[in-house]
Amino acid sequence: MPDTLNKTIFAAMIDAANVTVNENLDLLGQLDAATGDGDHGIAIKKTIRAAKTAVVGEGTFAEILTAVGWAVMSEGVGSAGPLLGAFFMGMGENCPGEELDAAQTTALFGAGLAGMQEHSKAQIGDKTMMDAIIPAIEAMQGKDDIATLLNDAAAAAAAGAEATLDMVAKFGRAKNLGERAKGHIDAGAKSQSLIFAAYAKAFGKA
Repeated sequence: MPDTLNKTIFAAMIDAANVTVNENLDLLGQLDAATGDGDHGIAIKKTIRAAKTAVVGEGTFAEILTAVGWAVMSEGVGSAGPLLGAFFMGMGENCPGEELDAAQTTALFGAGLAGMQEHSKAQIGDKTMMDAIIPAIEAMQGKDDIATLLNDAAAAAAAGAEATLDMVAKFGRAKNLGERAKGHIDAGAKSQSLIFAAYAKAFGKA
């Protein structure tokens, strides 16, 4: 198992996320249909497909991440494209080199979150994808190896997604449901938890 993160391994992580999203397409659609318009599965599929295409391009690690960000943002599928595009753009703008250690990897993902938060005010408890992403990034802090930080991030994202079951939505179409949004896991949080799990699994196989 590697002790650094580079563009080749990151490409494998994106590829694994693409596989996972496609395997769970129906689930994500069903979750979104309960509180939204049911298209989140398709939106995330297109977003990750765009990332998969861009991540194998030429350039430095930073340039690849920026290219992924542009590709995802340009996909323009609902709110997912712009937000996740901003995530990868934030990573690309703050990637310090070609081989990142655990602390640098944590900072890289943190920069991605900061990029998202420039475009979204959603926080934990608002029943959005941030309920998975923010805990995932927080769980990475202070870890000495990348495998551990990614596994911890995946576990935190999964718990965060599950916690949306009892939340009232404050953003998106689900906001209009009020208390009726309770009893349903947020599709965006679920998709991000699946993606973080795919990242951890792919890194473990690298």
